[in-house]
Amino acid sequence: MPTKPHLFFISGLGADAGAFDRIGLEGYAQTHLPWLIPNTGETMHSYAKRMAEPLLAVEHPVVIGVSLGGMLAAEMTTFIPHLKVILISSIKAPEERPLLLKVGRLFPAHGLVPVAAMKRMSFLWTYAKRKYPIEDVQHMIGMFHRTDNRFMRWAMLNAPRWKGRGDASRIHHIHGDKDLMFPIERIRGCEIVKGGTHLMVYQKGSEMTTIIKRVLAEWYPR
Repeated sequence: MPTKPHLFFISGLGADAGAFDRIGLEGYAQTHLPWLIPNTGETMHSYAKRMAEPLLAVEHPVVIGVSLGGMLAAEMTTFIPHLKVILISSIKAPEERPLLLKVGRLFPAHGLVPVAAMKRMSFLWTYAKRKYPIEDVQHMIGMFHRTDNRFMRWAMLNAPRWKGRGDASRIHHIHGDKDLMFPIERIRGCEIVKGGTHLMVYQKGSEMTTIIKRVLAEWYPR
């Protein structure tokens, strides 16, 4: 019987399962891993371990992680030896960290801004309609408002502190050349998507689906 992986999805900060609405991977077992409420003082590593518990009973797990979800997926490769990861619009090592995260690690002033205030500022997304369809912008705003405030606060403080280094031999990294959050110039060993932004998992769902299917077929030939 051919080997078939079980796919697990982790969205980015301020997003939920809706980030993958345009990804079509019928025929595979699929599970979206929702954000957990962080424990007091929890590190990215311990949080990743809690989040990865559903993977441990699966013979061939594959995590598809976007942005912060990709960072957590990369961290999971450090303690699950049989895990494979597809990283989208994310980073897998400290040297790929953008200047914004480096500054946030040294001067976590963003941690002083109330999350509720940040959510009220989501109207700024509307300015993105010059680049993105208005329905895409509204979709992103909806996910942002649904994100738990406790998790968002934890993520804002801990993502810049992440020192992890995923096992690149088990990671397929997909990155857009127009990603402003994680500039392509700092990313190493990735498959480049022309015109891909930080939101390409949603904006370019059809293209992302094609790439993911190809990678899965290479890892698990039928």
